[in-house]
Amino acid sequence: MRHAWIGCALALGFSVAACSADKSSGDDDDNGGDSGAGTGGSSAGAGASGSGGSSGAGGSAGGTGAKGGTGGTGGSTTQPIPGGPFPFPQNKKPPNCELTSYSNASTAVQSAYTFWKQTFVVSATGGLRVQRTENANDTVSEGIGYGMLLAVYMNDRTTFDGIWSFAKLHRGASGLMNWHLNPDGSIASQGMGSATDADEDMAYALVMASAQWQNGTYLDEGKTLINAIMSNCVAGDGMLKPGDSWGATDRTYPDYFAPSYFRVFRALTGNANWDIVIKRNYEILASVSGEHGLVPDYTTSKGDLSQTYKYDACRTPWRIGLDYCQYGTPEALTYLQKIGPFFDGVGVSAIGDGYSLTGTRTSANQNMAFIGPAGVAGMAGWPKLLNDAFTYGATGNGGSLNYYAQSLRVISMLVMSGNFVDFTQP
Repeated sequence: MRHAWIGCALALGFSVAACSADKSSGDDDDNGGDSGAGTGGSSAGAGASGSGGSSGAGGSAGGTGAKGGTGGTGGSTTQPIPGGPFPFPQNKKPPNCELTSYSNASTAVQSAYTFWKQTFVVSATGGLRVQRTENANDTVSEGIGYGMLLAVYMNDRTTFDGIWSFAKLHRGASGLMNWHLNPDGSIASQGMGSATDADEDMAYALVMASAQWQNGTYLDEGKTLINAIMSNCVAGDGMLKPGDSWGATDRTYPDYFAPSYFRVFRALTGNANWDIVIKRNYEILASVSGEHGLVPDYTTSKGDLSQTYKYDACRTPWRIGLDYCQYGTPEALTYLQKIGPFFDGVGVSAIGDGYSLTGTRTSANQNMAFIGPAGVAGMAGWPKLLNDAFTYGATGNGGSLNYYAQSLRVISMLVMSGNFVDFTQP
């Protein structure tokens, strides 16, 4: 524990103040499912929303990009998560995994981020947005979440505040961002309602921002999102729903499951329902992982296996890899001991962008949406997979210039180089 906080000691060993798309071949974030109120677990009390303020000065911005808007970073009396700032690079080895041995890895990450920012971050009314250049320059909430994660770990506060300011202007009744917007900021056809993966990335990024820039408003806003996710995006048994507009749906996306985030959420809010969410979604993951860890793009609470490993499922090794690397979770290792050997045996030079659940490659296109997360799995004991995946991202263009592959390129390179750090941990 870096510092003693005022309040209650909670599960992660730190204290909380006062206890207070087409992603190449299709993004299933079309959260236009059954309307109606969610059937989520009980809500923890909403955190106080901080009042807005002007954006703080940027950190190492990592290259030129669109000019920032104003960020809501002032006005809170909440203590921030202590320990920051955390300048890039951190190059911090996680407790249970290895880092890439690629020479000058942080320089490669910086270069990838600079390209990503110059290509996809653009000015918008009220701030900055992340555009999908391959899809008529629209914006999805997923990209907003990615942008916030990238900016906080690259210590780029101006970009972070601009993206978060834009997100806050496009929230629905639940307090979560509508998932699909046109370039002018209007809601796209069937774009109303949130996407859980984006919501959780934004919430986690806000928590990290509180530590990175020592600002309590980010923590207030992060807790407000965390509580909204629990209230609107979690089914009664703890299963993650696709978003806040899916009613009593039985559909769930294995790659939305981010257990390392949820451990932080549980500690910050004191809401034990996050333990139920972690347990239930690990059960679902185990039921659909098969022999090789190739999970379906989406499934059900009963473990439907009708889908294949495509542009949603490919993110699963990243999210589960974080839980093992940071917390040593046995269930995470069980999963990685399937997917790691599979992709290690395939070899980075042959990893395609689609697989049947039994391991047959269904498409030979190569990009970092698949190779990057596979490399994160390599951190748990497959060094050739790890180093070859990082090298693939660091040389050339990462296999595809589209927004999705480039976003996962930078995210996975951050993880593999020790720069996607849980700032709540000592």
